[in-house]
Amino acid sequence: MNNIDADALRDRLDAHNYRHIFRKLGFEISGERGTKLTGILGPRELGEGEVGNFSVDLEEGFVRDFGSSKYRGDVFNVVQDVLDRSFPEAVQWIAEEVGLDEETLQTEREVNHRGSSADGRSEPSEPSTNSSSSPGPVVSHDRVSDWHDRLMASGEAANAARSYLEGRCVSNDVMKTANLGLAHSSGDNRAEWWIMIPVLRRDLEDAPVVSVKGFGFDPETGDWKQNDDGRKIPRNAGSAALLNLIGMARDAGSSVVVCEGELDALSACACGFHAVSGTAGAGTFNQDWARRIAETKPAQEHGVVIAFDGDEKGRRSAPDVAEAFLDADLELKIASLPDGKDVNDVLVEGGSADLHAYLARAEPYEPAPELEVSDPAPSSDSSEEPSREYEPFPLDTLPGPVEEYVRASTHALGHDMPPAMVGVPTLSVLAGAVGNSAKLQLKKSWTELPTLWCAIVAPSGSTKSPAFDHALRLIYKREHEAKEQYERDLEAWEDQDDRDHDNKPTRDRFRTGDATPEAVVKILEDNPRGVLLARDEIGAWIGSFDRYVNGAADLQFWIEVWGGIQASRDRVGDGNVTISNPVVPVTGTIQPGTLKEKLGEIHFDTGFASRLILCQPPTCPKRWTEADVSREVRRRYEHLLDGLYSRSVDEEIPLSPGAKEQWIEYYNSENASLDDRPEGPLRAVAAKGVTHAARLALVLHRARQECGEVQKLSEETVPVGPETMEDALQLGKWLKEETLRVYQKHNLGAEASSPILRFLDKLPEEFKTAEAKQIAEDDEIPERTCEKWLTDLLEAGDLDRIKRGLYRKV
Repeated sequence: MNNIDADALRDRLDAHNYRHIFRKLGFEISGERGTKLTGILGPRELGEGEVGNFSVDLEEGFVRDFGSSKYRGDVFNVVQDVLDRSFPEAVQWIAEEVGLDEETLQTEREVNHRGSSADGRSEPSEPSTNSSSSPGPVVSHDRVSDWHDRLMASGEAANAARSYLEGRCVSNDVMKTANLGLAHSSGDNRAEWWIMIPVLRRDLEDAPVVSVKGFGFDPETGDWKQNDDGRKIPRNAGSAALLNLIGMARDAGSSVVVCEGELDALSACACGFHAVSGTAGAGTFNQDWARRIAETKPAQEHGVVIAFDGDEKGRRSAPDVAEAFLDADLELKIASLPDGKDVNDVLVEGGSADLHAYLARAEPYEPAPELEVSDPAPSSDSSEEPSREYEPFPLDTLPGPVEEYVRASTHALGHDMPPAMVGVPTLSVLAGAVGNSAKLQLKKSWTELPTLWCAIVAPSGSTKSPAFDHALRLIYKREHEAKEQYERDLEAWEDQDDRDHDNKPTRDRFRTGDATPEAVVKILEDNPRGVLLARDEIGAWIGSFDRYVNGAADLQFWIEVWGGIQASRDRVGDGNVTISNPVVPVTGTIQPGTLKEKLGEIHFDTGFASRLILCQPPTCPKRWTEADVSREVRRRYEHLLDGLYSRSVDEEIPLSPGAKEQWIEYYNSENASLDDRPEGPLRAVAAKGVTHAARLALVLHRARQECGEVQKLSEETVPVGPETMEDALQLGKWLKEETLRVYQKHNLGAEASSPILRFLDKLPEEFKTAEAKQIAEDDEIPERTCEKWLTDLLEAGDLDRIKRGLYRKV
């Protein structure tokens, strides 16, 4: 082996190969996970001291020392320097280590380099840019035909590949029209069989194959072969290209669906949609592709819908792709797919009807307006926040039985149902089960009870009520059983001849829907460990505080309850009733319009609004499913709740040293970030998020004690550990960011601007003094205050005086 092509070898190396090579060279990476490693001990020859200290990139095969040696080099450099080999010797050594020979590498070079064919036959060499110029083919049509014939033939591998594609909604017709193929590569240590997707420039004469996407396939498992990091093993040729399946769809009225992956586009085409996809990920979409799509009849008649994956990258990239279409006069929309799902997942799980539903709810794309530097400051701090996208609920932060129950309940409502629909209300349920049996001691003078107020924001018909019912189902059961027991006890007491009124039975309460302070105090008097306020429609509670004369007093009562401050109420005939350490978690649902209508100035001015945790998961179409919550999953979760409710110890739980260190770092970081926020509702939400994280640590800790994930309750108090604190901080940050996203989405807090700015907003663009005074009078603003505000606004530059008694807003 004397003539190995280094570029061909480099193309064949993956993270698994690099891991093997670097380990052989003396890098201590055994047991390390991931592909970008830091703090790795390595050969002394490359670093300092007895051993070096390196960063190792297993995706690129690159090594770097951040010490004084400043060593850096790729895998070839490292082999040369550690083994003292020449470059050809290093190439040969690497090839032997990964089990490749010259013949295999030469064939691979012909497959994977522009201007060469995949079958090894020489073809004209032209640069493959896939631009508007005529690109040269990277593989011949004959070779594509060979691959396709192998896929459509009989045989174990071909049958398995076709079965897999059919299972992913890629029909035989699309396999034929798209010329999908099956390549065989004996002796390849990565994979023997490859599903090949040729990409043709159909707008050019002879439709050259400008790119090939190939992925390793395992006929025995009937699935893709994967690297150590779980990603498919690629075998690609050519540069990024547009997989254009427009015109192959059965549905003549379909919009053009821009997908993120090749399998998405192929399955969408098979299900009747005009579909396209780039071959190199969401970030490579360009204006030339947009122009070619826009010139097609389906795009011009029915528009374009961008349906990227339901993850952070897909949601971030979709608007960028939409920008490429702005010059075309098209109907342009962006679809929102379920968390963690792509077009192919939607089609496999729900068929074309589900994808139609998501596309029908796609929102028109409107480019963000460019703001002038001199624009006046907004009336609410929400517009200064960066745009937020919905992130999936961190389900893995929950204790095992809770995670199982939430996941099963979610699936029972539909495979695309966001887990947050059940998970967020469940946090309040757990808080109610903990009650005031425990406090979290952050320091001697600061303890927190577990009270959490969580609300799901969702439109009517979004399955919010069934999801809420799943979250509360076991609490309803406990409440019903307690009511029946109370009725039996009361009947027995009333049957006594000499009844002792001091021993009159009281009813155990686990939930109430009555939000009046009088009712809550009465329940807490009989149930001092706390009670859960749960209402499917929580808007009436939020809106009740400004409808009556005592609305402000009721609001103050609830703020004190949230803080665990002594709650008291005067009751007719009973005098004053005072409750120490009240715990009343709250949960419910509310429609977006109701939220905007009910959450007003009084809620923001008093700080009530910032105590609400809001979550608005993406909606999904209702589809029948036979899935349900198994008896065993329900039993484990119910057993956990029973254990929490059985605890009556008023215990103060400290933080372990490791958890305390995490808390201090989080506390300092979060409060430092508050300095960058202007005064307003969003700053208040972020500040309360710190408290919510502490309360979550308490709830997760007690729940994990009950299910045995941490040491159970004993004579000695068990502190909160680092793992629980890490999960609590992650969950707390998610709840904070989601609440801020809901604020931004609905412009909540606009009512919280200062009175003078609200007055300014109501003034016409040009007005007389008399008009301003009339507006002030309608809002019950004294005339002297109105005159002072006009003067202040003039001095601040918000108003110009045109002439005496006539003003213009700046």
